[in-house]
Amino acid sequence: MAQQSAAQAQQGAALPLFYRKPFALQAQVHSDISLKRGTNYRFAQAANAIPLTTAELFHAQRDYPIVFTDEAMPMPMAVVGIQDRQNLFIEADGSWRRGTYVPAYVRRYPFLFAEQPMTRDLTLCIDEASELIEASKQNPFFRNGQPTEVTQKALEFCLAYQRQHETTREFGRTLAQVELLSSRDARVQITPQENVLVRGFKMIDEEKFNQLPADTFLEWRTKGWVALIFSHLLSLGAWDKLVQIVNERRGAAR
Repeated sequence: MAQQSAAQAQQGAALPLFYRKPFALQAQVHSDISLKRGTNYRFAQAANAIPLTTAELFHAQRDYPIVFTDEAMPMPMAVVGIQDRQNLFIEADGSWRRGTYVPAYVRRYPFLFAEQPMTRDLTLCIDEASELIEASKQNPFFRNGQPTEVTQKALEFCLAYQRQHETTREFGRTLAQVELLSSRDARVQITPQENVLVRGFKMIDEEKFNQLPADTFLEWRTKGWVALIFSHLLSLGAWDKLVQIVNERRGAAR
């Protein structure tokens, strides 16, 4: 029986998940650097849980169990693997599993915003250690000292993501304040003889949710939070999808 934390990606890391060497994107530094063309998600192959924003829960619940991190500020995560350092949705060619939702956190990479501690200003950064960038002028970040369409689109995406992230923080903070989240384990049955115990995450306590005061329920419904909670609860049936992928791969390897 294996034990694995679904929120492993968020624990004990000084840098955000996937990022190894984030650096402010600057024309004087990155004028001869390009974003590689094509899509390759191998950078995510060792993650078994991926952060989500509230704007994604409806889409993600069809493909992944959605859980919450066991932190003071709980955040929703898509469980993408049931073994250590395993993302079941990364195919052998580096593509994401066809027909499934790709989380915005993954699509944002190798870009991110860094917040300046004193001013809270946001700076667009690039992971200089990423295999998605190269020394060339084929698909540059800057041309003649000015941001190219690549950089402009990255800036727009990161701005939208940052807004969604702040909304998600408010949602998670409120769930924690009203003590609606409870620690849970998931015993995933792969075969009749083999199971995996996934630990270290939280779920919404459905009984407590049903006991919310009427005025709180109406306020949350107005904010769209009730629909988010239902998306989370419905997603818990997706553990079976992870088992299906495991067994598909084992069958293909025979």
